Amino acid sequence: MEPSSKISRFVSISLWVSTIIFLSYFKWNYHELWKDEWQAWFVARDKSIGELFSFLYYEGHPILWYLYLKILSIFEPLIGAINVISIAHVITIAGGLYFLHVRFKMSILLKILFTCSYFLLFEYGVINRGYFLVVLFSFWAVDLIRSKSSHPYMLGIVLALLCQTEVYGVFLAMSISFYAWLESEDRKAFLSSSTFKWLMGGMLFFVLSVFPRSLDHISKTQGKAWSFSDKIGISFQGNLSNTYLIGSTPDTASYGATMIGLMLSLATIVGLWLVLRKKPSALMAMALFVTMMVGFGILFFVGGVRQWGIGFVALIGFVELTQLELKRDWIQHGILSIFAVFSIIHGFKAIKTDSEIAFTNAKRTGEFIQLKVPEKVPVIALNKFEATPVIGYTGRKFYELPDGKEFSYFRWVDKIYLPTENEIMLFAKFKNVGGVILLSPTLIDENRFPSATLWESFTDENYKNEKYYLYVVKAK
Repeated sequence: MEPSSKISRFVSISLWVSTIIFLSYFKWNYHELWKDEWQAWFVARDKSIGELFSFLYYEGHPILWYLYLKILSIFEPLIGAINVISIAHVITIAGGLYFLHVRFKMSILLKILFTCSYFLLFEYGVINRGYFLVVLFSFWAVDLIRSKSSHPYMLGIVLALLCQTEVYGVFLAMSISFYAWLESEDRKAFLSSSTFKWLMGGMLFFVLSVFPRSLDHISKTQGKAWSFSDKIGISFQGNLSNTYLIGSTPDTASYGATMIGLMLSLATIVGLWLVLRKKPSALMAMALFVTMMVGFGILFFVGGVRQWGIGFVALIGFVELTQLELKRDWIQHGILSIFAVFSIIHGFKAIKTDSEIAFTNAKRTGEFIQLKVPEKVPVIALNKFEATPVIGYTGRKFYELPDGKEFSYFRWVDKIYLPTENEIMLFAKFKNVGGVILLSPTLIDENRFPSATLWESFTDENYKNEKYYLYVVKAK
Protein backbone atom coordinates (compact mmCIF):
# COMPACT_ATOMS: atom_id res chain seq x y z
CA MET A 1 0.00 0.00 0.00
CA GLU A 2 1.34 3.44 -1.01
CA PRO A 3 1.96 6.05 1.74
CA SER A 4 -0.76 8.28 0.26
CA SER A 5 -3.21 5.36 0.37
CA LYS A 6 -2.32 4.68 4.00
CA ILE A 7 -2.92 8.33 4.89
CA SER A 8 -6.23 8.35 3.00
CA ARG A 9 -7.40 5.20 4.77
CA PHE A 10 -6.37 6.60 8.15
CA VAL A 11 -8.30 9.81 7.48
CA SER A 12 -11.35 7.83 6.32
CA ILE A 13 -11.38 5.60 9.40
CA SER A 14 -10.83 8.61 11.66
CA LEU A 15 -13.76 10.39 9.99
CA TRP A 16 -15.93 7.29 10.49
CA VAL A 17 -15.10 6.91 14.18
CA SER A 18 -15.31 10.63 15.00
CA THR A 19 -18.71 10.98 13.29
CA ILE A 20 -20.12 8.06 15.28
CA ILE A 21 -18.74 9.53 18.51
CA PHE A 22 -20.17 12.97 17.76
CA LEU A 23 -23.64 11.69 16.88
CA SER A 24 -23.70 9.40 19.91
CA TYR A 25 -22.68 12.24 22.22
CA PHE A 26 -25.27 14.58 20.72
CA LYS A 27 -28.06 12.01 20.95
CA TRP A 28 -27.51 11.21 24.61
CA ASN A 29 -26.82 14.75 25.76
CA TYR A 30 -29.10 16.99 23.68
CA HIS A 31 -31.70 15.25 21.54
CA GLU A 32 -35.16 14.44 22.88
CA LEU A 33 -37.21 11.77 21.16
CA TRP A 34 -40.14 12.99 19.07
CA LYS A 35 -43.48 11.23 18.51
CA ASP A 36 -42.33 9.48 15.31
CA GLU A 37 -39.36 8.01 17.19
CA TRP A 38 -41.53 6.78 20.08
CA GLN A 39 -44.31 5.57 17.77
CA ALA A 40 -42.09 3.04 16.01
CA TRP A 41 -40.75 1.83 19.35
CA PHE A 42 -44.17 1.30 20.93
CA VAL A 43 -45.54 -0.45 17.85
CA ALA A 44 -42.53 -2.78 17.79
CA ARG A 45 -42.45 -3.41 21.53
CA ASP A 46 -46.15 -3.80 22.26
CA LYS A 47 -47.20 -5.93 19.29
CA SER A 48 -46.41 -9.52 18.46
CA ILE A 49 -44.56 -10.18 15.21
CA GLY A 50 -47.79 -11.37 13.61
CA GLU A 51 -49.60 -8.21 14.72
CA LEU A 52 -46.74 -6.10 13.38
CA PHE A 53 -47.26 -7.38 9.85
CA SER A 54 -50.99 -6.64 9.99
CA PHE A 55 -50.32 -3.12 11.30
CA LEU A 56 -47.72 -1.98 8.75
CA TYR A 57 -50.11 -0.41 6.27
CA TYR A 58 -51.26 2.03 8.97
CA GLU A 59 -47.64 3.16 9.34
CA GLY A 60 -46.79 3.23 5.65
CA HIS A 61 -43.38 1.73 6.42
CA PRO A 62 -42.08 -1.82 5.85
CA ILE A 63 -41.18 -4.26 8.59
CA LEU A 64 -37.39 -3.98 8.94
CA TRP A 65 -37.05 -1.11 11.44
CA TYR A 66 -39.89 -2.44 13.60
CA LEU A 67 -38.54 -5.99 13.55
CA TYR A 68 -35.09 -4.71 14.45
CA LEU A 69 -36.49 -2.74 17.40
CA LYS A 70 -38.62 -5.75 18.40
CA ILE A 71 -35.53 -7.92 18.74
CA LEU A 72 -33.62 -5.31 20.74
CA SER A 73 -36.60 -4.54 23.00
CA ILE A 74 -35.53 -7.48 25.19
CA PHE A 75 -32.86 -5.15 26.59
CA GLU A 76 -35.36 -2.50 27.76
CA PRO A 77 -35.57 -3.83 31.34
CA LEU A 78 -31.78 -3.59 31.61
CA ILE A 79 -31.00 -0.18 30.09
CA GLY A 80 -34.34 1.56 29.43
CA ALA A 81 -36.23 2.36 26.24
CA ILE A 82 -34.35 5.53 25.30
CA ASN A 83 -30.99 3.79 25.45
CA VAL A 84 -32.23 0.83 23.42
CA ILE A 85 -33.68 3.10 20.71
CA SER A 86 -30.54 5.25 20.54
CA ILE A 87 -28.13 2.30 20.51
CA ALA A 88 -30.16 0.56 17.83
CA HIS A 89 -30.00 3.68 15.68
CA VAL A 90 -26.27 4.25 16.24
CA ILE A 91 -25.59 0.70 15.02
CA THR A 92 -27.31 1.49 11.71
CA ILE A 93 -25.35 4.74 11.48
CA ALA A 94 -22.06 2.92 12.05
CA GLY A 95 -22.94 0.42 9.32
CA GLY A 96 -24.02 2.99 6.75
CA LEU A 97 -21.08 5.31 7.36
CA TYR A 98 -18.65 2.38 7.23
CA PHE A 99 -19.39 2.04 3.53
CA LEU A 100 -19.22 5.80 2.91
CA HIS A 101 -16.02 6.40 4.88
CA VAL A 102 -14.07 3.16 4.61
CA ARG A 103 -15.30 1.22 1.59
CA PHE A 104 -16.15 3.98 -0.89
CA LYS A 105 -13.35 5.25 -3.16
CA MET A 106 -14.61 8.82 -3.61
CA SER A 107 -12.38 11.72 -2.57
CA ILE A 108 -11.94 12.61 1.08
CA LEU A 109 -13.42 16.02 0.27
CA LEU A 110 -16.71 14.48 -0.83
CA LYS A 111 -16.76 12.12 2.15
CA ILE A 112 -16.45 15.07 4.51
CA LEU A 113 -19.02 17.17 2.65
CA PHE A 114 -21.58 14.36 2.49
CA THR A 115 -21.04 13.41 6.14
CA CYS A 116 -21.74 16.97 7.29
CA SER A 117 -24.88 17.26 5.16
CA TYR A 118 -28.22 17.94 6.80
CA PHE A 119 -29.61 14.52 5.90
CA LEU A 120 -26.80 12.26 7.07
CA LEU A 121 -25.87 14.40 10.05
CA PHE A 122 -29.25 15.48 11.43
CA GLU A 123 -32.42 14.27 9.70
CA TYR A 124 -31.24 10.67 9.52
CA GLY A 125 -28.32 10.82 11.95
CA VAL A 126 -29.74 12.52 15.04
CA ILE A 127 -33.43 11.61 14.78
CA ASN A 128 -33.92 7.94 15.67
CA ARG A 129 -35.87 6.67 12.69
CA GLY A 130 -35.38 3.81 10.27
CA TYR A 131 -34.15 6.01 7.43
CA PHE A 132 -30.50 5.20 8.09
CA LEU A 133 -31.33 1.63 7.13
CA VAL A 134 -31.89 3.07 3.63
CA VAL A 135 -28.39 4.54 3.79
CA LEU A 136 -26.91 1.27 5.06
CA PHE A 137 -28.41 -1.08 2.47
CA SER A 138 -28.16 1.27 -0.52
CA PHE A 139 -24.48 1.97 0.20
CA TRP A 140 -23.91 -1.74 0.75
CA ALA A 141 -25.49 -2.49 -2.64
CA VAL A 142 -23.35 0.18 -4.31
CA ASP A 143 -20.22 -1.28 -2.74
CA LEU A 144 -21.12 -4.78 -3.96
CA ILE A 145 -21.66 -3.50 -7.49
CA ARG A 146 -18.47 -1.44 -7.51
CA SER A 147 -16.27 -4.17 -6.05
CA LYS A 148 -17.66 -6.89 -8.38
CA SER A 149 -16.44 -9.50 -5.93
CA SER A 150 -19.66 -10.95 -4.54
CA HIS A 151 -22.08 -13.61 -5.73
CA PRO A 152 -25.20 -12.16 -7.42
CA TYR A 153 -27.43 -13.51 -4.67
CA MET A 154 -25.67 -11.28 -2.10
CA LEU A 155 -26.57 -8.15 -4.04
CA GLY A 156 -30.11 -9.49 -4.41
CA ILE A 157 -30.50 -10.06 -0.68
CA VAL A 158 -29.25 -6.55 0.09
CA LEU A 159 -31.66 -5.04 -2.45
CA ALA A 160 -34.53 -7.12 -0.99
CA LEU A 161 -33.68 -5.79 2.48
CA LEU A 162 -33.53 -2.26 1.06
CA CYS A 163 -37.13 -2.77 -0.09
CA GLN A 164 -38.09 -3.42 3.55
CA THR A 165 -36.82 -0.01 4.77
CA GLU A 166 -39.09 2.56 3.11
CA VAL A 167 -41.17 2.95 -0.02
CA TYR A 168 -38.36 5.27 -1.09
CA GLY A 169 -35.99 2.41 -0.42
CA VAL A 170 -37.96 0.42 -3.00
CA PHE A 171 -37.43 3.19 -5.54
CA LEU A 172 -33.73 3.23 -4.72
CA ALA A 173 -33.46 -0.56 -4.98
CA MET A 174 -35.13 -0.43 -8.41
CA SER A 175 -32.77 2.34 -9.54
CA ILE A 176 -29.64 0.54 -8.31
CA SER A 177 -30.75 -2.69 -9.98
CA PHE A 178 -31.46 -0.70 -13.15
CA TYR A 179 -27.87 0.51 -13.02
CA ALA A 180 -26.63 -3.07 -12.51
CA TRP A 181 -28.75 -4.19 -15.48
CA LEU A 182 -27.31 -1.45 -17.70
CA GLU A 183 -23.79 -2.40 -16.66
CA SER A 184 -24.28 -6.16 -17.02
CA GLU A 185 -22.58 -8.00 -19.89
CA ASP A 186 -25.72 -9.99 -20.64
CA ARG A 187 -28.83 -7.94 -19.88
CA LYS A 188 -31.18 -10.78 -20.75
CA ALA A 189 -29.39 -13.12 -18.35
CA PHE A 190 -29.56 -10.47 -15.61
CA LEU A 191 -33.36 -10.70 -15.64
CA SER A 192 -33.12 -14.37 -14.67
CA SER A 193 -30.29 -13.90 -12.18
CA SER A 194 -30.58 -14.39 -8.43
CA THR A 195 -30.06 -10.65 -8.01
CA PHE A 196 -33.20 -9.85 -9.97
CA LYS A 197 -35.21 -12.65 -8.36
CA TRP A 198 -34.36 -11.45 -4.85
CA LEU A 199 -35.26 -7.90 -5.83
CA MET A 200 -38.64 -9.00 -7.17
CA GLY A 201 -39.25 -10.99 -4.01
CA GLY A 202 -38.39 -7.99 -1.85
CA MET A 203 -40.71 -5.74 -3.83
CA LEU A 204 -43.54 -8.25 -3.67
CA PHE A 205 -43.13 -8.66 0.08
CA PHE A 206 -43.23 -4.87 0.45
CA VAL A 207 -46.46 -4.59 -1.53
CA LEU A 208 -48.18 -7.41 0.32
CA SER A 209 -47.22 -6.13 3.77
CA VAL A 210 -47.47 -2.35 3.38
CA PHE A 211 -49.76 -1.40 0.51
CA PRO A 212 -52.89 0.34 1.87
CA ARG A 213 -56.09 -1.70 2.07
CA SER A 214 -58.33 1.27 1.25
CA LEU A 215 -58.16 3.77 -1.58
CA ASP A 216 -58.41 6.79 0.70
CA HIS A 217 -55.80 5.62 3.24
CA ILE A 218 -52.94 7.71 1.83
CA SER A 219 -55.12 10.78 1.34
CA LYS A 220 -55.91 10.73 5.05
CA THR A 221 -52.22 11.04 5.89
CA GLN A 222 -51.50 13.95 3.56
CA GLY A 223 -52.09 16.68 6.12
CA LYS A 224 -52.90 19.57 3.80
CA ALA A 225 -55.47 19.24 1.05
CA TRP A 226 -53.25 20.29 -1.87
CA SER A 227 -54.79 20.55 -5.32
CA PHE A 228 -53.40 18.34 -8.08
CA SER A 229 -51.55 21.27 -9.65
CA ASP A 230 -50.09 22.14 -6.25
CA LYS A 231 -48.88 18.56 -5.85
CA ILE A 232 -47.08 18.73 -9.19
CA GLY A 233 -45.17 21.86 -8.19
CA ILE A 234 -44.51 20.70 -4.62
CA SER A 235 -43.29 17.26 -5.63
CA PHE A 236 -41.05 18.68 -8.37
CA GLN A 237 -39.56 21.39 -6.16
CA GLY A 238 -39.43 19.20 -3.06
CA ASN A 239 -37.51 16.40 -4.75
CA LEU A 240 -35.09 18.77 -6.45
CA SER A 241 -34.25 22.22 -5.05
CA ASN A 242 -35.63 21.43 -1.58
CA THR A 243 -33.36 18.38 -1.51
CA TYR A 244 -30.12 19.36 -3.22
CA LEU A 245 -30.29 23.09 -2.46
CA ILE A 246 -32.10 22.78 0.87
CA GLY A 247 -32.65 26.13 2.56
CA SER A 248 -32.50 28.07 -0.71
CA THR A 249 -36.28 28.57 -0.43
CA PRO A 250 -38.73 28.23 2.47
CA ASP A 251 -39.70 24.64 3.24
CA THR A 252 -41.71 23.37 0.29
CA ALA A 253 -43.88 21.04 2.39
CA SER A 254 -45.09 23.97 4.50
CA TYR A 255 -45.28 26.83 1.99
CA GLY A 256 -45.72 25.13 -1.35
CA ALA A 257 -43.83 25.67 -4.59
CA THR A 258 -42.54 29.06 -5.72
CA MET A 259 -41.30 30.38 -9.03
CA ILE A 260 -37.79 30.74 -7.64
CA GLY A 261 -37.92 27.21 -6.24
CA LEU A 262 -39.07 25.77 -9.57
CA MET A 263 -36.32 27.63 -11.43
CA LEU A 264 -33.74 26.35 -8.94
CA SER A 265 -35.16 22.85 -9.46
CA LEU A 266 -34.48 23.14 -13.20
CA ALA A 267 -30.95 24.30 -12.36
CA THR A 268 -30.63 21.29 -10.06
CA ILE A 269 -31.48 18.96 -12.94
CA VAL A 270 -28.68 20.54 -14.96
CA GLY A 271 -26.34 20.13 -12.00
CA LEU A 272 -27.20 16.45 -11.59
CA TRP A 273 -26.63 15.91 -15.30
CA LEU A 274 -23.22 17.58 -15.17
CA VAL A 275 -22.20 15.51 -12.13
CA LEU A 276 -23.18 12.13 -13.56
CA ARG A 277 -22.86 12.61 -17.32
CA LYS A 278 -19.51 10.80 -17.59
CA LYS A 279 -21.27 7.62 -16.44
CA PRO A 280 -24.47 7.33 -18.55
CA SER A 281 -25.74 4.29 -16.63
CA ALA A 282 -25.49 6.18 -13.32
CA LEU A 283 -27.18 9.22 -14.89
CA MET A 284 -30.03 7.11 -16.24
CA ALA A 285 -30.48 5.30 -12.92
CA MET A 286 -30.56 8.62 -11.05
CA ALA A 287 -33.07 9.99 -13.56
CA LEU A 288 -35.27 6.94 -12.98
CA PHE A 289 -35.11 7.47 -9.22
CA VAL A 290 -36.02 11.16 -9.39
CA THR A 291 -38.86 10.40 -11.81
CA MET A 292 -40.31 7.78 -9.45
CA MET A 293 -39.99 10.13 -6.46
CA VAL A 294 -41.72 13.01 -8.26
CA GLY A 295 -44.42 10.74 -9.67
CA PHE A 296 -45.12 9.17 -6.29
CA GLY A 297 -45.41 12.64 -4.74
CA ILE A 298 -47.91 13.74 -7.36
CA LEU A 299 -50.08 10.63 -7.39
CA PHE A 300 -49.89 9.34 -3.83
CA PHE A 301 -48.00 11.08 -1.03
CA VAL A 302 -46.36 14.50 -1.36
CA GLY A 303 -44.12 13.89 1.65
CA GLY A 304 -41.60 16.30 3.10
CA VAL A 305 -37.91 16.88 3.56
CA ARG A 306 -37.49 13.60 5.49
CA GLN A 307 -38.70 11.62 2.49
CA TRP A 308 -37.17 13.79 -0.23
CA GLY A 309 -33.74 13.51 1.41
CA ILE A 310 -33.47 9.92 0.17
CA GLY A 311 -32.64 11.57 -3.14
CA PHE A 312 -29.48 12.98 -1.54
CA VAL A 313 -28.60 9.46 -0.42
CA ALA A 314 -29.18 8.19 -3.97
CA LEU A 315 -26.87 10.87 -5.35
CA ILE A 316 -24.06 9.81 -3.01
CA GLY A 317 -24.38 6.22 -4.19
CA PHE A 318 -24.38 7.07 -7.89
CA VAL A 319 -21.48 9.49 -7.44
CA GLU A 320 -19.49 6.58 -6.00
CA LEU A 321 -20.34 4.47 -9.03
CA THR A 322 -19.30 7.31 -11.33
CA GLN A 323 -15.79 7.16 -9.80
CA LEU A 324 -15.02 10.86 -9.86
CA GLU A 325 -11.46 12.02 -9.27
CA LEU A 326 -10.78 15.33 -7.54
CA LYS A 327 -8.13 16.71 -9.92
CA ARG A 328 -9.68 15.49 -13.16
CA ASP A 329 -13.36 15.99 -12.32
CA TRP A 330 -13.12 19.37 -10.60
CA ILE A 331 -16.31 20.68 -12.20
CA GLN A 332 -18.32 17.79 -10.77
CA HIS A 333 -16.68 18.30 -7.38
CA GLY A 334 -17.57 21.98 -7.56
CA ILE A 335 -21.25 21.30 -8.24
CA LEU A 336 -21.39 18.68 -5.50
CA SER A 337 -19.72 21.17 -3.14
CA ILE A 338 -22.48 23.68 -3.89
CA PHE A 339 -25.14 21.06 -3.13
CA ALA A 340 -23.28 20.10 0.04
CA VAL A 341 -22.76 23.67 1.29
CA PHE A 342 -26.51 24.33 1.28
CA SER A 343 -27.07 21.05 3.11
CA ILE A 344 -24.26 21.66 5.60
CA ILE A 345 -25.52 25.12 6.52
CA HIS A 346 -29.03 23.75 7.00
CA GLY A 347 -27.70 20.84 9.01
CA PHE A 348 -25.64 22.88 11.41
CA LYS A 349 -28.57 25.25 11.95
CA ALA A 350 -30.62 22.21 12.97
CA ILE A 351 -27.85 20.91 15.24
CA LYS A 352 -27.47 24.34 16.84
CA THR A 353 -31.21 24.71 17.41
CA ASP A 354 -31.57 21.21 18.84
CA SER A 355 -28.68 21.86 21.23
CA GLU A 356 -30.10 25.17 22.45
CA ILE A 357 -33.79 24.38 22.90
CA ALA A 358 -35.76 21.21 23.58
CA PHE A 359 -36.84 19.18 20.56
CA THR A 360 -40.35 18.99 22.05
CA ASN A 361 -41.99 19.68 25.42
CA ALA A 362 -42.76 15.97 25.81
CA LYS A 363 -39.85 15.22 28.12
CA ARG A 364 -40.72 17.96 30.62
CA THR A 365 -44.39 16.97 30.53
CA GLY A 366 -43.67 13.27 30.95
CA GLU A 367 -41.25 13.79 33.82
CA PHE A 368 -43.78 16.06 35.56
CA ILE A 369 -46.50 13.41 35.29
CA GLN A 370 -44.08 10.74 36.46
CA LEU A 371 -43.27 12.81 39.55
CA LYS A 372 -46.63 14.38 40.38
CA VAL A 373 -49.35 11.96 39.23
CA PRO A 374 -49.80 8.72 41.23
CA GLU A 375 -49.96 5.51 39.22
CA LYS A 376 -53.59 4.89 40.21
CA VAL A 377 -54.74 8.24 38.78
CA PRO A 378 -55.58 7.79 35.08
CA VAL A 379 -54.24 10.21 32.47
CA ILE A 380 -56.66 10.68 29.57
CA ALA A 381 -55.16 11.90 26.28
CA LEU A 382 -57.43 14.18 24.29
CA ASN A 383 -55.17 13.73 21.25
CA LYS A 384 -53.49 10.32 20.88
CA PHE A 385 -51.18 11.54 18.13
CA GLU A 386 -49.53 14.16 20.30
CA ALA A 387 -49.56 12.10 23.51
CA THR A 388 -47.21 9.31 22.38
CA PRO A 389 -43.90 11.07 23.19
CA VAL A 390 -45.24 12.09 26.60
CA ILE A 391 -46.09 8.44 27.25
CA GLY A 392 -42.52 7.56 26.36
CA TYR A 393 -41.07 9.94 28.92
CA THR A 394 -43.72 9.16 31.53
CA GLY A 395 -43.03 5.44 31.40
CA ARG A 396 -46.68 4.41 31.57
CA LYS A 397 -49.61 4.17 29.20
CA PHE A 398 -52.44 6.71 28.99
CA TYR A 399 -56.15 6.18 28.36
CA GLU A 400 -58.37 7.05 25.43
CA LEU A 401 -62.10 7.57 25.34
CA PRO A 402 -64.77 6.49 24.56
CA ASP A 403 -63.51 2.89 24.98
CA GLY A 404 -61.45 3.63 28.10
CA LYS A 405 -58.51 1.48 27.00
CA GLU A 406 -54.84 2.07 27.65
CA PHE A 407 -52.66 2.88 24.65
CA SER A 408 -49.08 3.72 23.76
CA TYR A 409 -49.16 4.09 19.96
CA PHE A 410 -51.71 5.41 17.46
CA ARG A 411 -52.96 4.69 13.95
CA TRP A 412 -52.43 7.49 11.46
CA VAL A 413 -55.90 7.09 9.92
CA ASP A 414 -57.75 7.32 13.24
CA LYS A 415 -59.93 10.33 13.90
CA ILE A 416 -59.53 12.34 17.09
CA TYR A 417 -62.42 11.71 19.44
CA LEU A 418 -63.16 14.50 21.90
CA PRO A 419 -65.10 13.08 24.87
CA THR A 420 -67.78 14.90 26.81
CA GLU A 421 -67.31 15.81 30.46
CA ASN A 422 -70.00 13.29 31.36
CA GLU A 423 -67.97 10.52 29.71
CA ILE A 424 -64.92 11.57 31.70
CA MET A 425 -66.91 11.46 34.95
CA LEU A 426 -68.29 8.01 34.11
CA PHE A 427 -64.77 6.81 33.38
CA ALA A 428 -63.49 8.16 36.73
CA LYS A 429 -66.35 6.40 38.49
CA PHE A 430 -65.57 3.17 36.64
CA LYS A 431 -61.88 3.40 37.66
CA ASN A 432 -62.98 4.16 41.24
CA VAL A 433 -60.81 7.27 41.55
CA GLY A 434 -61.56 10.76 42.82
CA GLY A 435 -60.57 12.39 39.54
CA VAL A 436 -58.53 12.12 36.38
CA ILE A 437 -55.86 14.09 34.53
CA LEU A 438 -56.46 15.38 31.01
CA LEU A 439 -53.53 15.85 28.63
CA SER A 440 -54.14 18.19 25.71
CA PRO A 441 -51.85 19.78 23.09
CA THR A 442 -54.04 22.89 23.14
CA LEU A 443 -56.06 24.87 25.66
CA ILE A 444 -59.42 23.15 26.01
CA ASP A 445 -62.87 24.68 25.73
CA GLU A 446 -64.03 25.71 29.20
CA ASN A 447 -67.65 25.45 28.10
CA ARG A 448 -67.18 21.83 27.08
CA PHE A 449 -65.26 20.91 30.24
CA PRO A 450 -66.48 23.33 32.95
CA SER A 451 -65.13 21.11 35.74
CA ALA A 452 -61.61 20.95 34.32
CA THR A 453 -58.97 23.04 36.10
CA LEU A 454 -55.72 23.91 34.38
CA TRP A 455 -52.92 22.45 36.48
CA GLU A 456 -49.73 22.95 34.51
CA SER A 457 -48.69 24.31 31.11
CA PHE A 458 -45.64 23.25 29.11
CA THR A 459 -45.22 25.96 26.52
CA ASP A 460 -41.48 26.61 26.43
CA GLU A 461 -39.90 27.23 23.03
CA ASN A 462 -39.07 23.96 21.32
CA TYR A 463 -37.86 22.66 17.94
CA LYS A 464 -41.21 21.13 16.95
CA ASN A 465 -43.29 23.97 18.40
CA GLU A 466 -45.37 21.56 20.48
CA LYS A 467 -47.23 22.50 23.66
CA TYR A 468 -48.91 20.46 26.37
CA TYR A 469 -51.51 21.32 29.00
CA LEU A 470 -52.49 19.24 32.02
CA TYR A 471 -55.98 19.59 33.49
CA VAL A 472 -57.46 18.12 36.65
CA VAL A 473 -61.06 16.89 36.55
CA LYS A 474 -62.45 15.91 39.93
CA ALA A 475 -65.16 13.28 39.99
CA LYS A 476 -68.53 14.46 41.21
